[in-house]
Amino acid sequence: MTPVKRTRVACTKNNSQYMLLLLLSVGVALPVEGAERRTEVELSQRYEHLDSGFSAWQAQRLDAQTRGADGVTWYGAALREQRYGGWDEGVELGAAIPLTEHWVLQPEVGTTFGADFLPRWYADLRAQRVFPMGWVSSVSLRRTAYDTSQVDRLALGVERYWGMWRGAYTLNVSDVENAGTPVGHAVALDRYYNDRSFVGLRATSGREEEVLPDSNVINTSVSGVGLRGRHWLDADWAIAWDLGWISQGDLYNRYGAQVGIRRAF
Repeated sequence: MTPVKRTRVACTKNNSQYMLLLLLSVGVALPVEGAERRTEVELSQRYEHLDSGFSAWQAQRLDAQTRGADGVTWYGAALREQRYGGWDEGVELGAAIPLTEHWVLQPEVGTTFGADFLPRWYADLRAQRVFPMGWVSSVSLRRTAYDTSQVDRLALGVERYWGMWRGAYTLNVSDVENAGTPVGHAVALDRYYNDRSFVGLRATSGREEEVLPDSNVINTSVSGVGLRGRHWLDADWAIAWDLGWISQGDLYNRYGAQVGIRRAF
C-alpha cells in the first residue's frame, strides 16, 4: 500500500522521516498531523508461465487501504487465483499501527473459501523498530494452515535507508509439519523518485514450503529474482508493475508478470 501524503522521500536524522519510509516500504503510510483521510484502491492482474508441463497460473486482486484520523491504516484485499486448473478465492485484512515515533505494530489475517492450494487461513504479527541513521529492524511470527499441514514461520529483518534508497535483508525460518525446517533469505533494493514512486530489485534463495497439486505441502529449494515498481502519474492515479522468475527446486521454473491500476481518493 502507499503513503497518505505526497512527501519527498528523503532520509534525514529525524526519526519521523525514517518511520515514513518504513511505512512506505510495508505498503502503508505515516499519518501527517492535520492531514485528511486518504483512501487508495488497486486492481491488479498477474500471469505466470510454468515449465515442466504445468499449466499457467494467474491471479486477480482488489486491494484497498484507508487511514483514519487516529493514524491507524487499515488495509484489505479480495483475491482469486488459478493453479493446476482450479480456482481459489480469499480475503485478507490487516492494519499498521504506529505506537510511537519508533514502533509500528502490524497484525494481518487471511482466509480462503474452499481452499485447494492456498492456505485455509493465516495469521501474522509483525513489530518494527526505527533506529538512528536510517536503520530499521523487524520481527514477525506467522502461522499458516493448509488442509494437510501447518507452517509456522519466524522472520527477522533489517533495513537501511539513505538518501532516496532502501536496502533490506530478511531471514525466514519455517517449521513445516512433517516436512522439516526450511530456511530462506530475501534481499531488496529500492530507489524512490518523484515523491511516492519507486522501482526495486528483489532476490530470494534457500528453502521454503510448496503446495503440490494433491494439496500436500513439501520442503523445496528456491531461488528467484524480480523487478517491481509503482509510478504515480499524478496525485490520484498510479501504475504498479512486477516482473519475476522463480526456480522451485526440481519442480518447475516460474516466470511472472503483474500490472495494476491504483486510484487515490
